[in-house]
Order: sequence, then structure tokens, then C-alpha cells
Amino acid sequence: MKLLLLGLIFLVFFTCVEKSFAIENNSEIEYNILPNKIHEHDTVILELFTTVQGQVQLEKINNLKVESHDKSIIAVVDTQEIHDYKTIVKLDARKEGETQLYVYVEGSKLLEIPIIVYGNNLPRHISLDVFPDMLNIAKNNQGIVTVVLTNENGIPVKADKDYLVKISYSKSGIISLSDSNIIISKGEFSSKQIITGMKEGIVTITAKTDDLETSELVTVEKNPKRTIEIAVVPEIVTSSKSSNTHLIAQLFSDGKLIEATSDITIHFKISSNSELVNTSKESDALTRIGYFQIKKGQTWGETTFSIQKGMENTYTVTATSQDPLVVVEKTFQTMNSEAYDDKEIKFYPLSSLANGNEQLIGVIYLEDTNGHPVIANRDIIIPFSTSDKSIHIEAAIVKKGTDSTLVYGDVGYFVPLDSEIAPQIQNFKPISLNIQGFNRDEVSLKTHLVSNTIQNNEEQWITVYMESSDGNLFKFPDISQIQISDSKIFQIDKSKMQIFPYFILIPVRALDAGEEDVILNIGEFETVISLTSTSSKPDSLKLDYSDNLFNGVKDTFAIQILNSQGLPIEANEDIEVQIFSSDPTVINFPNKVIIPKNSSFVKLEITPKMPGKSDVSLVSAGLPIDSEEITVEEATPSIQISSENIVNEGESFIVSIQAKQNGMPLQNVHINWELEGGITTISDQKTGPTGEAIASVIATSNDAVKIIASIDNGPIQSAFASKIVKVNATTQDISEESTKSFKKPEMGGFDPVLIVIPALIGGVVIFMKKKKSK
Repeated sequence: MKLLLLGLIFLVFFTCVEKSFAIENNSEIEYNILPNKIHEHDTVILELFTTVQGQVQLEKINNLKVESHDKSIIAVVDTQEIHDYKTIVKLDARKEGETQLYVYVEGSKLLEIPIIVYGNNLPRHISLDVFPDMLNIAKNNQGIVTVVLTNENGIPVKADKDYLVKISYSKSGIISLSDSNIIISKGEFSSKQIITGMKEGIVTITAKTDDLETSELVTVEKNPKRTIEIAVVPEIVTSSKSSNTHLIAQLFSDGKLIEATSDITIHFKISSNSELVNTSKESDALTRIGYFQIKKGQTWGETTFSIQKGMENTYTVTATSQDPLVVVEKTFQTMNSEAYDDKEIKFYPLSSLANGNEQLIGVIYLEDTNGHPVIANRDIIIPFSTSDKSIHIEAAIVKKGTDSTLVYGDVGYFVPLDSEIAPQIQNFKPISLNIQGFNRDEVSLKTHLVSNTIQNNEEQWITVYMESSDGNLFKFPDISQIQISDSKIFQIDKSKMQIFPYFILIPVRALDAGEEDVILNIGEFETVISLTSTSSKPDSLKLDYSDNLFNGVKDTFAIQILNSQGLPIEANEDIEVQIFSSDPTVINFPNKVIIPKNSSFVKLEITPKMPGKSDVSLVSAGLPIDSEEITVEEATPSIQISSENIVNEGESFIVSIQAKQNGMPLQNVHINWELEGGITTISDQKTGPTGEAIASVIATSNDAVKIIASIDNGPIQSAFASKIVKVNATTQDISEESTKSFKKPEMGGFDPVLIVIPALIGGVVIFMKKKKSK
């Protein structure tokens, strides 16, 4: 029996202890900072309190410590126990920056609070913006370097003084800049200059002032490996004195036609492996040496040569260039012929590049039915028809007495969907040109800005460019077609734009604070620029307060001024703010307050009067009205007692109470039990997760048991409830028979049954209730 009693007592004790531990460890520390946004040099308050499953516990935290990770940014001044249930910590914001506060409570995990202290929007950093950050000697070797002063948030800000910025780079000869020393004058925020790629390499550009420094990498790519291909058209050269044969050179890289970045001079020499017969003037028979050029920006170069009558041989033309270093050869034949005809017209097509420039499309020449060259017996005009409207081919004319002519045209800026062309010649089949470049859907219009945020009344430059699918810059088809949508906030002046080979700089000025999307079109290409304009002047008011307000509990409110970015700023003068409450019976404020000069907020101590809701509005001249719906909760909890209404004398029964606050279960609060006409065998000392607490009661009166349960959790959270349970008297005469085989068990003079049975019942009830709540 003793072992049974000890086991039951241990079970009941373990259950109660485990339950109490779970409740205590279910609470969390919450915080609130007033005002929510901290400005340097302000003294703000940190409110600390506990919640259980989101419900505020109206009791103070014991043994609490708060420390700052970086006291140079924010420091803990003191901790005050002046609030009914919150711990108030005063904080001193010393300078702009980011850090953490650490909150320590014995028995709880560490709480980290992120802190941002905003400043006076003065330059804190210097940044380098390089566009593009990869230059190409063969194509785009120019870019723009912009040095920008920014605040802690990376937003450009005006210089508070003249800043001398020295620009250096890690390697010489790779790039060049317009100036290595620049000045960002007071009131300005940036300075830009041209950067030019000189030779292949990677270089670090560093911009440095007395206090600030930053660096960026720039890559300069070398010319791709280039080669030259030549063609002799026609391949059989007639000895007619009017005949001209075309020697054509084209510039390629990895099999793709490319533009020359500078003039390329090509030297050529014509030779044969056999001696000429019946002539002593071999050197006069053929143009033996010469040169011609592929001009900068073109993909081709061309010259002509002729032979004297009576020469028939096979010749080799050798073409050489220094940059690129190339040696190429081509053979052709000469024929002693001076036939005239116009029946067989041939077209020799060349590869062309879709870059919007005039291209050498091919060569028209004449042959007889045997494939021998002939001379035109009249002027032959040859127009061309095209399958795509972006291809324009000029009509070719083979003049009388000549045998060939060049064909020029423009294939547009993009590879057409259909590249077929057809000389309007009888029985001539269409020819598909080899047009190289990018398809229209492989090119996009883009913009680059140093920052999408522009200070009101300030100017910044938008870099507009086109990009192909290989990630390189693409030349504009026609900048005369540039169109920019109207804007009420931003002024974009096309007349002041600066044009570079691969990009355009367009100035944009912010006329007012706000956000707007600006649409930019070049021909059929379109892009959207999202711009934001900010102002350092007061732009709005904000009322900050605790998420949980209770009637009769004094709390702190803060009214703060913010700029157009939603950041706190210091008032340049006293700002009067009027306060209106739609229901002063719920919560009332003074009619007006003053945000003092050189401060960002004003603090108020207000005691809500009764539970309910009220719309509170802040009104100040020149600022939009700020309205908040404030909810005040009921601080006084409610208690309801449940039990049997009638029990028998000596009977054990279960009493349960339900504690609520604002209709929600009130958890983890202490319960006081008082009984008249009964005794408790076991009882909960705190409410559980459902707001319930139970007790096992034995009726000792033969009349009634009065049960009183109360909560006394400080002056703002107290309540009680009572209930009377009637008792049926069961006393009657019972004849007793003695027996030697039975002796009434006894422990210390008490009947253990009176302890064991109620304890067992109470333990089972608590255990089942605990199991149900999980």
C-alpha cells in the first residue's frame, strides 16, 4: 500500500511539474521601438514584454539585461520599471549605421534585435559606376565612369563640401581616362568622364577621397582572331582592253563577317608559273602588284585589274596584310577573247553583314553559252526584286563595252526572315543571300542608371543602349526615331543627349517627389524605366504605438516626420501637429503637439479609457493627413467556474475554471483557490494553454461547498468568481462487525483511502486533460 501511495504521489507531482515547466517555456519575449525608425542623435525607447502563443502577458520580466553590439551606433542608457507590465529601455542613437541589441533573460534563449540608425543624408560612401564594365577594342572601346557620393542606403546624396577625388588604376596602358583628379563640388552628387580601352587586360580602378574609397574592375578584350578571304570575279578574265576583273577582300572572325575597326591595307601580287609566249613585255601584260583597303566600319574592300590582248595563262594572286597578319592566295585564268553578247548574265553573291550600312552584295558579269567571258554590246540595266522589305538592292548597270559591274545594297540591321533576291533577268532563279548578324528578336533595348532614385530638382543621366543575345552592345538602328513618354514627375531632355557609337546619354531631372514608369522607344524597340524621386524635406507624418493597448494602462505614442523615402529626418523648424480622435471616450489625445526643431519626433504618454476602436488623424500644414484605427483591448479578464451542482457528503468532485481576456484563453496566470465546506486534494496553480485550471475537491460539509477562484496578476489583471455546490447529507447508523482478519489501514492516524482515491482521480483527470490539450 505504501508503494502504491508513493507511486501515485510521484505521478501527480511529475504531471504538475512537467505542466508548469511547459507553460513557463512557452512564453516569448516581444519588443517594440518608439519611434519605429531611429534617427541619429535621438533618444528612443525599447519596450520589452512577454507573450504566450501571441497573447500579451501583463506581468513584468524578471532579471532582464540589454546590451548593444556597437555602442558607437546605439547605446543603452538605462532600464526603467515604470510601466505596469513592460520593461522600458532608453536608447541613445549616436551615429548612422546598423547593429544589434541583445536581450538576455535567465531561462530563455537570447533575443537579437536588428537596429538601423538613419542619418542626416550626408555622404557616407563613394561609389564607382562603370558602363560598360567590359570594353572591346574591336567594337566598343568607350564607356562612362561615374563617381557618386551616396548615403548609408546607397542612394546618391549631395556633397556637403567640395570633394577632391583621385582616380588611379592598378595597371597602366590598359585604359585611359579623361582626368585622374576630379572635384565633386558642394551641392553636386557625382562626376562622370569617358573611359577608353587601349589594350587587352583586367584593371582595377580606384576612386579615393580623404575619407572615402572604392574600387571596380574593368575588363578590356582584345581584337578577336581575324582573317581575310579574297575572291576574283569573274574567275576567267578576258583580254579585252575594256575588261575589268574584280579583286574582292572580306574580313572574317571565326567564320563570321565583321567590321574593320581601322583601315586595313591589303597588298597584292599577281604571278604565273610559266613564261608568256610572243611577247617581250611580260611586266606590262598584267598589273603585277598593287594595294587596296578595307575601310574602317566596312567588311569588304575591292579593286580591279585587267590584262592585255593575246595573254592566256593561269595566274595566282597573293594578298597580304599586316593587321591582321594574313597571307591568302587565289588562282584565275585569262582568255584571249573579245566577243560581244548580252544573252548570259551571271550573278556572283557575297556574304553581307546586317549592320545598316551599305554592303557589297555581289558582282554581275557576262558569259557566252560556253562559259567564256563576253563584252556587253549595249548598256544592260539589271534591277533586283527582294522577298523582304528590309533588303534594298540598287539596280546594277553593265555598261556597253564592259563585262561586269558591282552590286551594292542595304540588308538592314537584322537578319531578315527571308533573304532571297532575284535579278530581273529572264529565266534567272532567286538566290538566297548569306546575310550574317542577329535576328530582330535577339536584340533588346535597355537602360542603365547610376541609381533609380533621383533627388528632387536634381539631374542624372540615363544610359540607353541595345544588347544582342551574346551579351555585347549592339549599334542603334536609327536614333532619330527615339521617343520618350510624357512624365509629370521627370523631365527628360532629348535635345541635350550625348551620342556615342554604342550608347546614348540622356539627362533626366526630377521635378517632384514620387515614382513613375517612363517608356522609351527606338523604332519598334521599347523599354520601361522605373524612376523614383525623393525629397529631403518633410513628406509625411507617422503615428507609432504598441500593437496591444489596454484600457487603464498608460502607454507611449510617438509622432514622427518622414521624407519621401519614408526615412526619419530632423525638422528644420518647429512643426505643429493637430490630433483628432473619432471616439475620445475610447482614447483621447491633446489637441495639438509640437515636433521641435532639430528633432524627428515627439513622444506622448496616453492612457486609453475604455475598450473599443477609434480613428486617430494627424494634421499638419503642407503634409498629407495620416490616419490610424486604434484598437483598445479589455485589460480585466473574465473567470467562469464549472463543476457538479450537487454532490454527496465526502464525495470527491472536479472543479474547473476558464479564464479569458478579450475572448481569448488567458494562459500562464496564477490562480488562487479558496474553499468553504470542502478541501482540495490537488489543484492547478496556473492556467494552461486553453486558459483552464482544475482542482479536485472533497465535500466535508453536509450542507454546501463554496468555491472561490481569483486571479491577482497585478493591478491591471485581477478578477474572481465563485460558485456554491449543494451537498446531500449521507450520515446514517451502521452496525459494525469486528473481524480479526481485517484491520482498517492507517497512516499517521489518517485513512489513506481518503488520500489515495481523490489523488488518483485528480491525477487521472489532469493526465487526461494534459493529453487532450496536446
